[in-house]
Amino acid sequence: MRRVLVASSVLLLLMFSSWSSTVNSLELDDAKEANGRAANVVISELFISPNNLVANETNSNIYGAVDWNGDGDYGKYSDQFIEIWNSGDAPQDVSSWLLSTTSGSPPCQLPYNTTLDADERLVVFRADSDLDLSYFDGETVSISDTNSNLINSMSFPASDSSYGRSYISDDGSLTKDDPTPGRAADYSEPYTVPDNIVNCYKLTNTDSSRAFLLKGRVVTMDGENNVINDGNVMIRDGKITGVWASNANPPAGVDFTDVPIVETEGTIYPGLIDLHNHVHYNHIPLWDFDVHLSDSQKSEEGGYTNRYQWGNNWDYGPSITWMKTNIQSTYRWDMASEQMKYAEVQAVSGGVTAMQGSPSSGTQAWDSILSRNVELYNFGQDGISTCAVCGAADDDYTGSHLISQSEAGTLNAWFVHLSEGVDQSSKDEFDALWSKNLIMDETIVIHGTALDSSQFSKMASVNSELVWSPLSNLLLYGDTTDVVAADQAGVSISISPDWGPSGSKNNLHELKVADMWNTNNLGGHFSNYELVEMVTCNPADATGWTPFVGRIKADLYADLVVIDTFHEDPYRNLIEAIDADVALTVVQGKAVFGDVDLMQQLQGDDWEYVNGTGFQKAVDVTSLTEVDGSQTFAEIEAGLAMAMRHEFDDMKANWVEFNGDSDEEINAWLNTTFDGDYKDNVNRLKNLTLDPIFTSGDDRYFDVINRSTHANYHIDLTKLYDNYYTVEMENGDRINVNVQLPDDNTNTGNNNNNGGNTNNGGDTTTLPGPTDNNTVDDDDDMFADQPDDQFIDEAEADEATKNQLKLILLIIVIALLFGLYVVSRGDDDDLLNSQTTVIDKIWDDEDVNESSSDSDGKDDSIDIKDKVASAMKSSGLSAVRLFTAIDQTNDGYVSRREIRTAVNTLLKDSVKVSDIDAMLDTFDANGDGVISLDEFLTVMEKHQPKQFVPVLPDLKPPPK
Repeated sequence: MRRVLVASSVLLLLMFSSWSSTVNSLELDDAKEANGRAANVVISELFISPNNLVANETNSNIYGAVDWNGDGDYGKYSDQFIEIWNSGDAPQDVSSWLLSTTSGSPPCQLPYNTTLDADERLVVFRADSDLDLSYFDGETVSISDTNSNLINSMSFPASDSSYGRSYISDDGSLTKDDPTPGRAADYSEPYTVPDNIVNCYKLTNTDSSRAFLLKGRVVTMDGENNVINDGNVMIRDGKITGVWASNANPPAGVDFTDVPIVETEGTIYPGLIDLHNHVHYNHIPLWDFDVHLSDSQKSEEGGYTNRYQWGNNWDYGPSITWMKTNIQSTYRWDMASEQMKYAEVQAVSGGVTAMQGSPSSGTQAWDSILSRNVELYNFGQDGISTCAVCGAADDDYTGSHLISQSEAGTLNAWFVHLSEGVDQSSKDEFDALWSKNLIMDETIVIHGTALDSSQFSKMASVNSELVWSPLSNLLLYGDTTDVVAADQAGVSISISPDWGPSGSKNNLHELKVADMWNTNNLGGHFSNYELVEMVTCNPADATGWTPFVGRIKADLYADLVVIDTFHEDPYRNLIEAIDADVALTVVQGKAVFGDVDLMQQLQGDDWEYVNGTGFQKAVDVTSLTEVDGSQTFAEIEAGLAMAMRHEFDDMKANWVEFNGDSDEEINAWLNTTFDGDYKDNVNRLKNLTLDPIFTSGDDRYFDVINRSTHANYHIDLTKLYDNYYTVEMENGDRINVNVQLPDDNTNTGNNNNNGGNTNNGGDTTTLPGPTDNNTVDDDDDMFADQPDDQFIDEAEADEATKNQLKLILLIIVIALLFGLYVVSRGDDDDLLNSQTTVIDKIWDDEDVNESSSDSDGKDDSIDIKDKVASAMKSSGLSAVRLFTAIDQTNDGYVSRREIRTAVNTLLKDSVKVSDIDAMLDTFDANGDGVISLDEFLTVMEKHQPKQFVPVLPDLKPPPK
């Protein structure tokens, strides 16, 4: 029998070998033919449209613009388009091909399973791709195949395109003509929205899919004594999969496949979380000001008495407001994205992995590169609201929408700047919010400088939290929050720096001011552990992020910071750490900042230098999946430094407002626009130094602090530098450091809920050991402790081997045949199976039939309600949560465009593009073209539990 099986197998193998050679020959011929057909795919039309084509007052179309994609929006952010044409006479598969531009937009990928028939066209709108076609810079648009081979490109010059006209490629020459998206240039029928619109999908960022093992002292922040002196933190796919001591077995199920081991020689902490900042100001250096009030108006210490005073200082505009506005204005420096990236580098340089206080718009270029942004989408949720200057204490502010969100379970946290000052009016703000029931579990009080013990007791009674920013309080008012009273009342406290003009550069440095205040003014009320809690687990808990970050435990996200180990006390080690001590910052499993050698090990060559005083670090600010993701830190830093100088020639060359103006006209305009409160026709634009990334070496920072008399009224801040920053170092390493840590107990240090540092059955015998640098000693008896009955004796093993050999050749043949089948399927099956991209075929016959199956408007209405209810069920979202997720602009209304976007994401399994009109007809009760939350809930109330349907006030109309 065995001889027959072997002979048959050999015959099959010979037949397969001959067939395989023939197939290979045919495949080579087919490849040549396919390459020839691919060359027929061209970029055939580009349309660049100006923005703001509606009247601000009426929101009506007063310029005769065409809504080319039919989404209800006009202008560049929606209607710019790229047309792709198969000019050949045979079909061409363009599945997963890439579209790219040269002005900074990230490339995108055409849908899977997309074939262009002969003479067929596809059109990609900006609303479906985020590809920006720049009027001012000009552009080259390219299409490439899945192997990155350039297939075709089309370019147009800067400042050349005409409103309402497209660029057409005519035998290699560029002409302008009327737009005909998705149709030939000679199309002359009345315009209708084309049926060959496709999405172009953002490429998936794979940085967080890497796996690596960090070794070092592990400070879990899951209990003061839960520290592992010689520990391991396993990271895979952006999350922590195991935490254990080196003298214990790894937890069950930890996967060591292709895992580099990183010997940090440092102490690993949860990433620091900043719950109070104004990130878009953090390029501005510490404000050097004189209190402009009379002595009778000043605080006891000589500072301001409340937050509404210092903004009236005549230097506030030149030193702060103008430095922010000019940087961010699209008509001036247009560097809003660069500024945010710079500010986030400043944050991650201090181990900060999440920041509150980021802008809510224009986020595409920075939201997914460095630190998390608390108000934006994180961990599959977006339940954060912020009130920085909303007037929550005013009589006409009800905040009923917040109460409704709280009752509906859709509010994770409400950040409110409250009682910032030292006078009675600041104190009264709290009482006003208490009377409105706005001091609640989700309320996070920022500052609370004027509050007393009775008010803190009220906060504690509803589990409200406090954010403490001591340096900013001292520099502005001369005193800070009574955090002892807050702590004694039971209020959870977090520490954050506020902002660049009056605070520390990040949490790591604000922690030192808090430590000084605790030691010198509070009698050491807070332990070292409690201070570290205030920058790690406390802010995570306050934000509702306990299941995700704030501690080092299995199944939490890998947001971590590694600090060089120089102190036996792990908590003093963080409190006293300065810039050069930050060895590594990791956000969702991606190394974004740290020592050069660690970044090289984890990021290869995808990093660049950041220079400090006497040391260098490495940072990675690039990402090909983000807008302007190719910008380097050096480019960002140089551009911002130039902008902060406000030199005349630079402004003339870059400010759009000066196009065509003479020097005399420009100077006259500057004199009247930037004379500020002086009103004397004298230009007071300042030449300021860009705020440095690092605190160490920033002499101006310490000088401003030291010279502030009111800031030094209760504490000698001149000792801040001497106490923490006078550290002897060589190339960024502390000298004469010799920390000897004790061995770990074998029953501690495990965070995987498996009963201590035991394997509990996990098979780790075939995995590289976590302590042996990826090697396995062949002499090790890995089965020494197992009972004899777990082994098969030699005779049984021999017979089993013989039986297995009988089948092995047949298995080889089957495997080869199956492999051929898999190859024929193509590499893009993974893309289809993972549902990373799905084609939006709105021309699909099945969809058309489905949308036309109902002849009665009432039947359509019932059908769409059922479809939306199905989407709610499949997504696990209540009506309020689903509406909020669709409402991308957060204005309380859902537009046609937002529905169209949701059809490709949240609603894709239940609602189709052809259902959009039915949704608007069903839910838009007042016929204004958008769906309000009230309108949506009124219709969907009976399709969900009643507790998810809050009664909301009338919402204000969308912003103009």
